[in-house]
Amino acid sequence: MRKFEVLLKEANDDLERGNLNKAVSALYFAVRKRLECILLILRYEVPRRDDKLANVLKYLGYSEESKIFIELYELRKKADYSEELISKEEAKKALEYATRILKILEKLEERVK
Repeated sequence: MRKFEVLLKEANDDLERGNLNKAVSALYFAVRKRLECILLILRYEVPRRDDKLANVLKYLGYSEESKIFIELYELRKKADYSEELISKEEAKKALEYATRILKILEKLEERVK
């Protein structure tokens, strides 16, 4: 099992248990890890900054997913650093964002392998 798959499984387990902050964080890192793997296949440098990573998505032709990635990142920051808790609605939105981006990345990885 690849790292992004482990993170995605952990996120789903946390969602089922009601650990919404942990789930949102794991969803973000599942997407990030999968994108990083694809960039390595393409022999691109992996940016450390999240906004730069989103720009790579945009450069690859996925401008809408780039925006969604930034929104997912903002939810991850709230989950990890804010005094506010992630709501069920926000966790659901994070799952939708991650699922959408991961589907795109799956297709992209199939093309570049």
